[in-house]
Amino acid sequence: MSAAKPDLVMFTGTFPHGGEAVLGAEIAVTAVHFERVFLIPSHPGPKTEELPANVELVHLWRRADRSRTAKRGAVRTALALEILGRTLRHPSNWRSYAASARFYLDVLAEGLLRAMALRAWVEENGLGDAVFYDFWFENSTLALAVLRRLGTIRCAVSRAHGFDVFDSRWGGKGRVPFREFKAENLDAVFAVSEDGARYLQGKFGPHAGKVRLSRLGIPASPGVPEGAADPPLVVSCSALRPDKQVRAIPEVLRACDRPLRWVHFGDGPERRRVEEAAAALPARVTWELRGTIENAAVRRFYATEPVSAFLSMSRAEGVPISMMEAQSAGIPIVALSVGGVPEIVAPETGVLLAPDAEPGTAAAALGMAVAPASFDHERIRAAFASRYEAAANYRGFASALLEAWSTAGSAAHAE
Repeated sequence: MSAAKPDLVMFTGTFPHGGEAVLGAEIAVTAVHFERVFLIPSHPGPKTEELPANVELVHLWRRADRSRTAKRGAVRTALALEILGRTLRHPSNWRSYAASARFYLDVLAEGLLRAMALRAWVEENGLGDAVFYDFWFENSTLALAVLRRLGTIRCAVSRAHGFDVFDSRWGGKGRVPFREFKAENLDAVFAVSEDGARYLQGKFGPHAGKVRLSRLGIPASPGVPEGAADPPLVVSCSALRPDKQVRAIPEVLRACDRPLRWVHFGDGPERRRVEEAAAALPARVTWELRGTIENAAVRRFYATEPVSAFLSMSRAEGVPISMMEAQSAGIPIVALSVGGVPEIVAPETGVLLAPDAEPGTAAAALGMAVAPASFDHERIRAAFASRYEAAANYRGFASALLEAWSTAGSAAHAE
């Protein structure tokens, strides 16, 4: 292996077995900058996307012993006590960790057992000098932080998105697990939004300098369909979960008081509530819930159908890929000003609404957005290209990974 071109060990949730669609574009660019890439998903599946030639898929977690006995043993170790000590020396953590002690101990045990399996694999394959990168701040990052603390690996970094950043989005538990220990031992954390970066910098204390902004990206849409839809075509795209508030969209469409066509991409536990709300729409509004479809199919829809506007009533977002896709196709966006949404939606690209906007307010904004000549499609596409074009963003990210690796190596030699 060339000293100037290390190996990369990359951890995902489900990719390349579906989900995390943005990673296809990322790995195509990033892999070029590394000798070999080892891809380790947490949740394997039956389908596997095509990968670059130097990428090897590894199903490592099958090795991890997740038995109750193994977990009990893991949380009784000196390392477990060290991690808990780093966490509980912050009094603001006490209530959350006490109230959900069983949950957090299970997360701790899982992280330590993964660390054991990973350590054995790293030593077997001589990969201690590689870059270890988790696509999420809460996935395998605790295991990476443990191995970085033990000196088993040279460099460990992660991205950070939304649920894995903000305590308010952590399933009602109150705290993203073991953030302090990870902040201390990871070499860098790349937030995908300015909003997330600011939040983590505030939480990382003396390690705030490890937080960096690194935006995600997608390939640009090939073009904008000519003509305008009649009636205007409104699209939404998200999971059907309570925090996404898709059930509120029919209220907005009803308040528009004009003919519209609505198409929603995505599925989830709130489907019945959304269907019931949509079924009560007046005849002037036609609608389709298309369920979960391939990401490529959504992009083809945008490339062939003259979509008038993209509408989101979601109250919990990082930097939504769905909005990047719409913006890439020159579609104006109407959305609540939450999370990283203001980093996508500006006056020239759409309309930002207050987080508590009523349906009538959203309807007025949507009516303006679908009006002919309200927005310039090419200006919207230019705004996308300036921030979220895949090739440029991922070349920059690959350089940042190599910089973190080089800095970690220099620090190790200095010691």
